Amino acid sequence: MKIKEKAEDFVVEEVFTVKHSKNDCVVFTLEKMNWETIGIIKVMARKLGVSQKRFGYAGLKDRRAVTRQKVSVYGVGEEQLEQLALPRVNIFDIEKGDCIRLGDHVGNKFDVLVKDAHLDPERAERVNCGFPNYFGKQRFGEVRPITHEVGKEMVKGNFDEAAFIFVAKPFPEEKYYEVRKELWETQDFERAKKEYPRTLLYERAMLDRIHLGGREAFKVLPLRLNTLFIHAYQAFLFNRIVERRFREVPVYEVEPGDVVISWIEGRKVVTVAGPHNMDKIKEEGLCAAAPIIGYKTQVKGRIKDITEFVLEEEGIKKEDFQIKEFPSLSSRGTYREILGKASEFSYSILKEGIRLKFFLPKGQYATVFLEELFD
Repeated sequence: MKIKEKAEDFVVEEVFTVKHSKNDCVVFTLEKMNWETIGIIKVMARKLGVSQKRFGYAGLKDRRAVTRQKVSVYGVGEEQLEQLALPRVNIFDIEKGDCIRLGDHVGNKFDVLVKDAHLDPERAERVNCGFPNYFGKQRFGEVRPITHEVGKEMVKGNFDEAAFIFVAKPFPEEKYYEVRKELWETQDFERAKKEYPRTLLYERAMLDRIHLGGREAFKVLPLRLNTLFIHAYQAFLFNRIVERRFREVPVYEVEPGDVVISWIEGRKVVTVAGPHNMDKIKEEGLCAAAPIIGYKTQVKGRIKDITEFVLEEEGIKKEDFQIKEFPSLSSRGTYREILGKASEFSYSILKEGIRLKFFLPKGQYATVFLEELFD
């Protein structure tokens, strides 16, 4: 299976309704190609002469793709956005609206061309009914998958190690492999300050403060980015827990003691499965949930045993997510369904490959869905 050979082969359109209760921001559609969401926001902020903190968006979108999403910015005029010219970027549908926060969208529509693959109709029907709701690779970094490693060290209180991984750990496919490799092997921070290019804005900012310790170095990064590291490690743990559960229990099965999630008028309701409600759970087609580990996490039954096993292997405790050295990064934890579900699914066989169209609710990953379809 080949996807994303060209950015145009992977099109993502966010499903989002702009709200107008406060109209305290300028809201616009951002269409980008071969840009990471955080990267393009950083460039836009610099061009507009404002802080990145003024921008809001509902979710991170794929880099190697054509993506459209709503973005808000505070304290910038509509005419300034109209005049903004950036490569492989279009800005349109500019209007007044409420500022956007993470998770404000409904989901995403996908239009994907898959090459060198065969689609079995029976498998497609089965997977379309549900697939393992893993976090996708992009959650951890596609070219340089270190976000969960950084997050793990932060949770353990090893901020020096976390900072060093972030600024230095090299990956051969990355553009800045050589300078990172030099620092990784020599730990010569003074030399790295001179050699790291200006485009590595965050790394250079951290290098200027790393002599004060890793915790101080992380303070120069936006809170949103620091939080991303913690979330990435939580995602890594979730994937491990779910993978292990699937070895023991069929993906669709709900057991007594499992947490299940239902949505009532847009509100997340968490209940525990037992003899008293098992029939209703089956009737409503609800699935089990696994923990996004935090210091308040409570689990029962098989998931509890699996969670304890994974945490022991990782050498951490749930209480570690109450990060005393950096309280703003502490996480109480939550739950996430272990089963993902696509809708509006269709496909067509073309000369160049298989074109698929589908919708996924927020938080579900197209790459995971595609891997289940074709692998």
